Amino acid sequence: MKTTLIICIFVLGSWALYPGRAANLTYSKVTVLSDSIKLDPICKMKVQPSTVHKSTFNKQEYLFCSKGCKLKFDQNPEKYIKK
Repeated sequence: MKTTLIICIFVLGSWALYPGRAANLTYSKVTVLSDSIKLDPICKMKVQPSTVHKSTFNKQEYLFCSKGCKLKFDQNPEKYIKK
């Protein structure tokens, strides 16, 4: 019982001394997830790469949340692209 208590105190103490390690691990997981999700250039919604609503302009592929956003982009893509 004493050994278990000592181990628990040691672990809790090390977490208190190095709080940034847990935050960095969480941040890197979030970064990996956000790399796969793109933003719709029309409405700024998050879009999965597997969407069927895609257009190519100047050799760049753009993803859209809906057919309506894709049609707006296709009519005037330069309006929605930041340079």
